Amino acid sequence: MLRATLLAVLLGTALTACQTSPWGRTSGDAPPVELLDDDKGVVAEPLPDPGLPLSAEQRFKDVPLPQDAHEDLERTYVYESGTLQIGRMVYTSKASINELAQFYIRECPAAEWKLERALQAGGAELLFRKPGKRLDVEIRSQGVGRSQLLVLNLTPDP
Repeated sequence: MLRATLLAVLLGTALTACQTSPWGRTSGDAPPVELLDDDKGVVAEPLPDPGLPLSAEQRFKDVPLPQDAHEDLERTYVYESGTLQIGRMVYTSKASINELAQFYIRECPAAEWKLERALQAGGAELLFRKPGKRLDVEIRSQGVGRSQLLVLNLTPDP
């Protein structure tokens, strides 16, 4: 009985380590696919991953927001006048921390924001600036299997 159990454990371990085994690989581990151009026999470049789409429901027109972000109204505050914009906008998202960080790194320059600092340690913190404004982006996990917390702080920048 002990031999049969030991053999089953060893066999299971060997199968999960095998690259051809369906149990040992995830879909994200697949090697990149090379596309051939039929006319020339040349390898064509794969299309880039477009990332998270931009939402049309953003609080401020120059602060990008991913489409799947859901606002937490109890923890959000915004103030806007003719000369001042201030806000602490809190959202949750099912996207990963990396997807959210890449979204802001990709979308903020299109709104004339300049990335000044990026820190990744148990989450992500990004600092963007443009003349007269500062945007702090904080992304952190709310736990295994739960959505990410996205906090956007828009303040004046002297």
